[in-house]
Amino acid sequence: MILEYGGCSHRGMVRKSNEDYYYISDHQKDQRLAIVADGMGGHNAGEIASRMAVETILEFFSTNKDEYYDNPTELIKESIREANYRIFSYAQNHEDCKGMGTTLVLSFFDEGKVYFGHVGDSRGYLIRKGEAIQITKDHSLVQELLDNGTITLEEVENHPQKNIITRALGTEKNIEIDCYSIALEKDDIILLCTDGLILHVDLQENVELFESSSSMQELTSSLVDQALEKGGLDNITVVAIKYYGMVKEG
Repeated sequence: MILEYGGCSHRGMVRKSNEDYYYISDHQKDQRLAIVADGMGGHNAGEIASRMAVETILEFFSTNKDEYYDNPTELIKESIREANYRIFSYAQNHEDCKGMGTTLVLSFFDEGKVYFGHVGDSRGYLIRKGEAIQITKDHSLVQELLDNGTITLEEVENHPQKNIITRALGTEKNIEIDCYSIALEKDDIILLCTDGLILHVDLQENVELFESSSSMQELTSSLVDQALEKGGLDNITVVAIKYYGMVKEG
């Protein structure tokens, strides 16, 4: 698979620290992985949770990928379960980290497909043929209210409980994980981001940027800059991966 990665993260204009953490594969490790986590909790606990989630998943993939070679979805689920267990256990044993947790969205590329794992309100998108398609579904209170008809889509934007998430790694012993898979087409872009981007930037209004950027690194930097210009009220993290097709053998 021929993939191009880019990633950018910023603490924003208001927050004192950046509790987001992300990973993009490099050619040496060849994990074909991208991960974005948005930590929460006082006294730097959010930073610990998001980093621990990413590092645990990377370790699990490195050790167990061959065992799950024919079942990428189960590999993703088991890696996230392990991350959840480690964060939860750490919080139980460190008083100043009680209640810490993190959202998580990851993408794993394998045999012309992309597989997503998702917990919380960080998001995964597919950018294809001029359209930004949201793949993940937020685990948040406003999403539940929207789903059951209590509020309308127009009311979501300014709802007073907009920031309440209903699912996160590390807050409970067991975790429910959403997984998705998509067959890739040439020039597809997969975008992962924390809610700090979505708060300020409408991706559908930026589809020209996806096509005009000279690299995925330039694209992610441009999106973060937009969020900062519009207020940067939260930590902002964006990862983008462009799929150029499969390597032709022979």
